[in-house]
Amino acid sequence: MSPEPTVDQLIQAAHTRATSDDPLDLLDAILALTRNLSGHADAAVDQAVRQARDAGYSWTVIGEHLGVSRQAARQRYADRVAQTPAALGLIRGRDLEAGLAAALAAAESDHLAEAGTEHILLGLLTDGVAAATLEQLGVSRDKIRDASHRLFDYATEPAHQGRPIFSAEARAALAGAEQLATERTPSCAPVAVTTPQLLAVIATNPGSRGRRVLNDLGVDVADIKRLLHCYINVPRTAFGRRSRRGRPGKKQADRCSFCGHGRSDERRLVSGPDVWICSECVTLCGEILAAASDTGA
Repeated sequence: MSPEPTVDQLIQAAHTRATSDDPLDLLDAILALTRNLSGHADAAVDQAVRQARDAGYSWTVIGEHLGVSRQAARQRYADRVAQTPAALGLIRGRDLEAGLAAALAAAESDHLAEAGTEHILLGLLTDGVAAATLEQLGVSRDKIRDASHRLFDYATEPAHQGRPIFSAEARAALAGAEQLATERTPSCAPVAVTTPQLLAVIATNPGSRGRRVLNDLGVDVADIKRLLHCYINVPRTAFGRRSRRGRPGKKQADRCSFCGHGRSDERRLVSGPDVWICSECVTLCGEILAAASDTGA
C-alpha cells in the first residue's frame, strides 16, 4: 500500500497543479487534491460495504465494524451502494473497459494525476463502434494527442508519478453514458454501457475537453450523431419500441417517434399520421440530408 502523502508532498503537488503563484490558486489546488484523497477513501469504504451486503451481512453487523449504529450505517450507505453500476444491473462492454484502461494509460504517459475526456477520446479509438466512427471521420491517436497538447497546459516535466484517476468531467461523462444506456435499452434486456454512449455524451457536451479536441480537428458533431444514431436511439420499453396503445382511458404523453423524448419548452413536437417528430430530430434530419447532398449521395 502506498504511504499517505506528507504535507510537503501535498504542497509540492498543489504548486504543480495551480494555474499561478497566487495563494488562492494554491488553496484551490490543495482543496482539489485533498478531495481526491478523501474521495478514494470513501469509494473504498463504499466498495467494502457493498461486498459485505452482497455476502449477506446485515446492517447491524456492518454498523458494528464501522463503529456506528445499524440505522446510521443504513442511512449513510444504503443509497450509495444502491447507486453503483453493478447494483443497477449495468454491464460495461469489453470495448468500454478497454477504452477506459487505455485512457488512464494515456494520462499516465502524460504524467498527469487525472485522465480527462480528451484521454477518454484517445481510449475510445481502442475498439468498438466509437473507434470505427472516429476513424471514419479521420480522427487518429496522433491527431488527438497533438490537439490536446496544443489546447491544454500539460507540464513539460513529469509532474505526477503513479496511476492517475479520472477527472470530475470524465466521471460525469461516464455517468451520462450509463444514464443514456439505461434510457435507451429495452427493459427486457440487460443494460450494457458501451463506447457509442460515451462518445455521444462527450461529443454533445460543448464545454468538455474531448469536444474541444473534436472541434479543433474540424469534426462535425452532426456526423457523429448520424453515425451513432442507430446504436443509441432505442427508447426503453418492453420490446424496444414505443407502444402506440396505452391503458384504456389514460392519455399517453406525446413523444418523438424517433428519439423517444417527450414534449418540452425546448423540444417542440410536430405530429404526423400516428407519429411525432421533435425539433432536434428535424434539425438532425436536415443536417444528414445536407451532408448527403454535398457528397452527391
